[in-house]
Amino acid sequence: MEDDAVTRFSSVPWAAALINDDRWTPTPTISRIRKPSGEDIFFAETLNTDRTIRKCLTLKPATADDGELAYKELMTIIDAGEGLNGYPGILHGGFVATILDEMCGLLIVINVDERVHRMGPQHSKSYFTAYLNTQYKRPVPAPGVFLCKARIERHDGRKLYVRATIEDGMGTVYTVGDGLFIAAQPKL
Repeated sequence: MEDDAVTRFSSVPWAAALINDDRWTPTPTISRIRKPSGEDIFFAETLNTDRTIRKCLTLKPATADDGELAYKELMTIIDAGEGLNGYPGILHGGFVATILDEMCGLLIVINVDERVHRMGPQHSKSYFTAYLNTQYKRPVPAPGVFLCKARIERHDGRKLYVRATIEDGMGTVYTVGDGLFIAAQPKL
């Protein structure tokens, strides 16, 4: 599936530049993989059609950092269909906020997965959105291809502060989301 996305996005100049940038490497968009538990079914199935999210490609830094958070940022290129519009030619605002939340979650999950890989399954954590403040700067055109970015701004104990954006890939920022994500307390 990633190969199809690479082929699709290689025809978009700004996306091709990111794909060919040695600082970034494709990584599975984990929420697009259907799980037996039903987890992520919204992105793996409901939003995985020719009218919704037609293709997506996630890129993580090619080199992981040492420390608890191996990856401070992540990017996903998305090809959105017209089935996500709230107004003709414009993505629905609720979907825009959903993508921001999803980007933050993807970044958190790749860090949790890396920590488990390095230190063992006892270091797995589940994070939940405490808030996501969304600033709509410009309408996101659709159908079309856009760039989503997420970056960890701060880590404070069980709290992760993450910023995500939706952009056109050439410098125009459509939407910004600032979120707080809390690690669930382990069961006693």
